[in-house]
Amino acid sequence: MPDINDLSKRSNINVKHTYNSDVVIYEDHRTILNVFYFLKLNGLATFPIDLFMFDDHDDFLNPSAAALKKINEFNLEAPSEREFWSFTEFDLKTSDDDWVKAGMELGLINNVFLFHSSKASYSFSSKHQTESYGEKRVYNLGSVWDALHFRGSLEDYSNDVEYGQLWKDMGWIKRNGKFEFERENDFIIDFDLDCFSTFIVDKNYAIPEDILIKKFEEYKRTENHYYGKPSDFVKKLIENSILTTVCFENNSCGGIRESHKIFEVFDYLFFEKEIGN
Repeated sequence: MPDINDLSKRSNINVKHTYNSDVVIYEDHRTILNVFYFLKLNGLATFPIDLFMFDDHDDFLNPSAAALKKINEFNLEAPSEREFWSFTEFDLKTSDDDWVKAGMELGLINNVFLFHSSKASYSFSSKHQTESYGEKRVYNLGSVWDALHFRGSLEDYSNDVEYGQLWKDMGWIKRNGKFEFERENDFIIDFDLDCFSTFIVDKNYAIPEDILIKKFEEYKRTENHYYGKPSDFVKKLIENSILTTVCFENNSCGGIRESHKIFEVFDYLFFEKEIGN
């Protein structure tokens, strides 16, 4: 029976095994749908699935009419793996900004929890009504350190009116006066490395290593959950996910050198440098 390692047989995909997660790495973000479809075809995950997404963009544009037509055909009769991969390559946008809604329309993606986006098209939350799979919700939580600390969406214990639906969808449960992360359903965590870049003058650059490490490793006392360090929260997501996906998106990071700088820090912070070996 196929397993996750078989993805490494495909071009542009590498699979790494670490102490806390299997990790699938690729260049173009829409490739994630190929990964999801592989998991679905081989019974390795249940879909649609929630996605915890770290990305400077929300990739939430509408697919083209031609792409939606093909999606409707796929929903009537499941495509072969070859047909599906051809669809993501040639029918979705090469700018990689429509794959989230495409994934929702295909019954692959459920709700999305977006972190570290400076270019999201929605301020906090939005919805998408699919043709065949009901309503999906997306949430923009900002940076992890802001979400977890004073009056952030994962810290503001009394603000059920604004954040209650998020907490319910996410599995951010109130228990004994604190939030706990407790999921009933599987999820996947996805990283586009461009979320750790920043725009300076006329292009993107990797956020300096010392700044990223300080922001993720700095401890701040909180009364309302157990994640004083943002890195501990991200590691919890990685450990509890069924899979971690990583997208390099060199152009959005500022180039190959910049994306590799980001990757080295990312690997250090969350994987003890295992995936870079």
